[in-house]
Amino acid sequence: MPIHIRTLVGSLLALLLSFSAFANDSSFGDANGSITLKYQPHISMDKESLFISEAEVRVDYVFTNTSSQDLIVPIAFPMPPIFFGSADHSSIDNFTLKVNGKTQPTQHRLVAQLADKTDITAELKQLDWGIEEVAYFAEYGEVPKGKPALPKEWLDEEQQIAFTLSDYFVWEQTFPAGQSVSISHSYTPSLSTGIPDTANSIIDTYTELACLDESAKQGIRKRNLVVKQDGEDVEYGVEWSHLSYILVTANNWQGAIKDFKLTIKKSQPTDLISLCFDGELKKTDPLTFEFQQKQFTPTQDLSILFIRKPNFE
Repeated sequence: MPIHIRTLVGSLLALLLSFSAFANDSSFGDANGSITLKYQPHISMDKESLFISEAEVRVDYVFTNTSSQDLIVPIAFPMPPIFFGSADHSSIDNFTLKVNGKTQPTQHRLVAQLADKTDITAELKQLDWGIEEVAYFAEYGEVPKGKPALPKEWLDEEQQIAFTLSDYFVWEQTFPAGQSVSISHSYTPSLSTGIPDTANSIIDTYTELACLDESAKQGIRKRNLVVKQDGEDVEYGVEWSHLSYILVTANNWQGAIKDFKLTIKKSQPTDLISLCFDGELKKTDPLTFEFQQKQFTPTQDLSILFIRKPNFE
């Protein structure tokens, strides 16, 4: 008889960050309508091949049930809290899931949580507030027309939103006893980006977020576009985009990733990329960087900055 794995306690709340991110699959359990991530001691991640570009994220896994019983596990693809800010930001698109090569449907879940991890998803829904209403309030500081006001305890001292909204794609997955299951998904990523910004501004913002070293800072300055107009220098800056990927959820499976491969591809040979990552990437062609390691245990998430010189031609 297969075992259904559930959990009724605990939750994982990511901090509200000013950039978008993507994540490894992780098992989860329902707790009063919320989604929690749960450690799976009987399922190993034998392989993960992760491809990241500004246009596409693609992940191929092989999981193995090392127990003697079939396991039915709820799986979540967790997105970090949605960012409502000045940078351009769009939701991921074209999310496709395949299990053993066959396309499988997923359910879409939106979860709201306070800073103390209290789940307010049902209460927010009862107020008939969704992403659009929260975004409107965050931008204009006004309650959308026709909607009730939010409870005071959901706002901070400056009357700004003090809760997070997170998207999840969820499905239920059977792992046969002693067998491996291939799971893959792909999507068009959401990027934090905006109008071209000055090199100094980008360096100030992303030195820690994207682990900029001196070489990367010089590369950003080199791509900083300054044009003479009417005898004066006009600084157009650099084009930029930032992408984060939640990698440490791979640690929710049994042991280390037995075979891990990361591929990052930039759009143009002259583009610059900088990222925070545990390993050393090797350039394999003018556009591509790769890292591969056996028994890999990630200790931090990926944070990738893409930089290019503006092209106004």
